[in-house]
Amino acid sequence: MPFLRVFLLLLLALPCLLNAQEIKYIDLTAVRQRTELRHPPAPQSDCKEGTGCMGSGYGGSILRDGAPNQRDPRALGIYLMRVTPTDINAAEPFQVEFKILNTGTAPIELPVSPHLSDLQPSDESVAFNYSSLALVVRGEAEPQGPPVDSIGFVELFGSPDHSESMMVLRPGEWIRVSGNVKLLKCPPTPVSARLRGDFWLRRNTFVPHPGGQFIETNNLYPNDTPTPFVAVRLSPPAGSDLPKQ
Repeated sequence: MPFLRVFLLLLLALPCLLNAQEIKYIDLTAVRQRTELRHPPAPQSDCKEGTGCMGSGYGGSILRDGAPNQRDPRALGIYLMRVTPTDINAAEPFQVEFKILNTGTAPIELPVSPHLSDLQPSDESVAFNYSSLALVVRGEAEPQGPPVDSIGFVELFGSPDHSESMMVLRPGEWIRVSGNVKLLKCPPTPVSARLRGDFWLRRNTFVPHPGGQFIETNNLYPNDTPTPFVAVRLSPPAGSDLPKQ
């Protein structure tokens, strides 16, 4: 009975189809993100006149790395839905619309707040934890083309103490994010290239102290699902390839 077989297949697929939906859109293009974090002021220096003196403030950070596990049921695919313009001057930001799709078989919790500053406790001396998600645009060479190593990103933040700043994506669900991206590196001469979406998901601990802070960052490694490229033309800032006088 072909009809009954088709009906049963549709019935089995229905939960997946219902979960395949957009659950949030975030527009960063007109947002001035607040990312500064506070720390207590440095104590008063007791330097004596005529003697050398060093300030009491200091800062530091550490990045703890790891590696993906192919058996991890969590996975993300970062799609570049729109890049405007596709003729990109490295001196100017360009607009990118990202689609962050849960391509795994397990739910994954992601930060969705534009403002890191809003997650810090009111007491600037208190340490706190937060998550960060960098949505990355990575430039690569065209096949048989010259080398390209360009990168830019926008970032979202979240904290377990601010439930509205975190969101759980179930398998098949996605969020869209529009933002202005500026390349941190660009080829020295105009070149055709391909952009692809990537991400960094991290858990961070901010530890303030008088005169400075320490940040411990741990990379998280849900699997990265390959997504299609977007063809672009990259140009260095005007005059950057001219010989220096």
